[in-house]
Amino acid sequence: MRSLNQIREVSALSFNERVLQEAEDDRNPLMERLKFLGIFSSNMDEFFKVRVAGLHRRIELGKGDMQEVLEVITQQARELDERFRVAYANITSALAEEGTMILTEADIDAQNDDLSEWLHDYFRLSVLPSLVPIILRRELPFPQLTDGALYFGVKIWGAVPRYAILEIPSELPRFVELPNGHIMYIDDVIRYSLNDLFYIFDYDRIEAFEFKISRDAELDMDNDFSENYVRMMERELQQRKGGRPTRLVYDETMTPGVLQLLREELELTEDDMLIAGGRYHNMKDLMRFPNHRPDLSFDPMPPARHPVLERERTPMIETIADRDLLVTYPYQSFGLLIRLLREAAVDPDVEEIKMTVYRAADPSQVVNALVNAARNGKRITVSIELQARFDEQNNIEIAEKLSEAGANVIFGVPPMKVHSKLLLIRKGGIDYAGLSTGNFNEVTGRLYVDSTLLTADPRLTGEVAKVFDFLERASRMRMLTPPRFKHLLVSPMNTRKVILKHLAREQAKGADGYVLLKVNHLTDTKLRRRLRQAADAGVHMDLIVRTTYALRPHVNIRATSILDRFLEHQRVYVFGKGDDRRIFLSSADLMERNLDWRIEVAFPIYDEYLQQEVVDMMEMQLADNYKARVLDQGQSNRYVDVNGEDRHRTQYDTYRYFYELYEHNTGKRPQPAASAVRET
Repeated sequence: MRSLNQIREVSALSFNERVLQEAEDDRNPLMERLKFLGIFSSNMDEFFKVRVAGLHRRIELGKGDMQEVLEVITQQARELDERFRVAYANITSALAEEGTMILTEADIDAQNDDLSEWLHDYFRLSVLPSLVPIILRRELPFPQLTDGALYFGVKIWGAVPRYAILEIPSELPRFVELPNGHIMYIDDVIRYSLNDLFYIFDYDRIEAFEFKISRDAELDMDNDFSENYVRMMERELQQRKGGRPTRLVYDETMTPGVLQLLREELELTEDDMLIAGGRYHNMKDLMRFPNHRPDLSFDPMPPARHPVLERERTPMIETIADRDLLVTYPYQSFGLLIRLLREAAVDPDVEEIKMTVYRAADPSQVVNALVNAARNGKRITVSIELQARFDEQNNIEIAEKLSEAGANVIFGVPPMKVHSKLLLIRKGGIDYAGLSTGNFNEVTGRLYVDSTLLTADPRLTGEVAKVFDFLERASRMRMLTPPRFKHLLVSPMNTRKVILKHLAREQAKGADGYVLLKVNHLTDTKLRRRLRQAADAGVHMDLIVRTTYALRPHVNIRATSILDRFLEHQRVYVFGKGDDRRIFLSSADLMERNLDWRIEVAFPIYDEYLQQEVVDMMEMQLADNYKARVLDQGQSNRYVDVNGEDRHRTQYDTYRYFYELYEHNTGKRPQPAASAVRET
């Protein structure tokens, strides 16, 4: 087998372990640790729907080495699941000491009669109308089970033993706040009142054992796009519901009869993941655990005011016309982008707005602003990516809403995904552009670290317009001549070529060369080979990779991963130092799919002031010795050594940096928390 850190699936599991570490880290407040358990659970669900499902498909195609990979990740996933259970027990025990207990149905019997009566009333009024038990009978087909839904496998002991499947409806609140101030899972509310549901049967006892399945989430899109693209996507989403099961997670106390019935009906083999877990599943819901204890949460970090855009109330386009600006959220407010769109929507001199949408909030202020602009007579063109995994249905609904308002909705360049994050506003014949590293999404804009460049520089706005022209021509199924770009790096046209050119330039400098890459994923085979060649030539490299990483260790390569209260999502490429430095921000990770099979855009930072701002941010990233982990050969996820140094926590240092940028703006730039870029 290849080295562990060269296997994407193993590396993805290693990232999920880093998320779990945040739940285990008692330096984090209790309620935040609980949320990290929810994030871990959500990540693992997606891992099995996508990564493990992909392994099964490759094994079915005869790729035998993937069987060994499957065995490795199966063992690691089980170990992580056990750590999850320990962390959950520790956190809930600590919460109980703080006065918030999570009660089960067994605990209720020891409480007073008033609470029992309250629970039965709550069940009958708020829960029972949503429950639809299915009694299993051999002459009837087994019910279709939905990916990710929660179910009870119910056994009814009596003269005639019976089995039933009961779905826990997702529309019900997962956590019920009891009159005594404690919390109860809706699962246990149902368990407590099973008699109210199955009373027509004569039985000795009845038990419900929770389980869920994960299914293959891949959409089998063919390349014939003559069929209406939206209708085809809706059909594929329906088919996804019946995708191949890849994992069954079940209550370890489940009776053998119920487990055997599930295995047979779901046709699960020894190669499939069967995980005996605790009594609760879909623990991603912990992200929405009732929280009335701000003292057990992170201290608030309200966005710092932007030193230019919020210094005075001037129309944003007028300000952008004078200089390039960078907005980095959540340290600064994503609301500035909403403000820009709203201003453009009502500005009588704005003629046209174009935008790409990959993942939008639900509901979305961005989309509402575009609808308003269309109703105000602006020409609106929106490229919506219908293949954004797990956001397909929301994007279909957004497309319909925009079309109804009169916008021109296009669907990119199927089968390639349009992953670039672009905005173009035309006013008085002049173009203004927004180029971003992340989605135009006000919800993730409070949780993900991303940057948006706002510019009227014709070198950039002209090429953004070329990207939109390409997307519009592709949507009309016209023969395409790929456009050429001098300033933007646009996949699949020139991103790989330009990155390799800059890498070769640094390699030629030998020990004087320098490369910094901050991405979510670094797995592309050709690029990894060239990075090692440059390192062999003496080039020093700093690699900050959030999730999947596939380079073997090298003396000239320092690789770390940072995970903290915000999700690091910026992509930054820096080649060289000083006056010779080239800086790009990007929507693209360094994977084959992003370089060769998606429409991505990386954009240069030309303004010297903004260049320094990006470098300052990266220096703070490299100085982190609080939440940074070393990316090593064994995927150990050990924290960066402190060795008596002062503690540096990049996200807090960065927040202070942007706060001071506004509050103490004297014409001088605030100094970063530390200077960590190595001198070569």
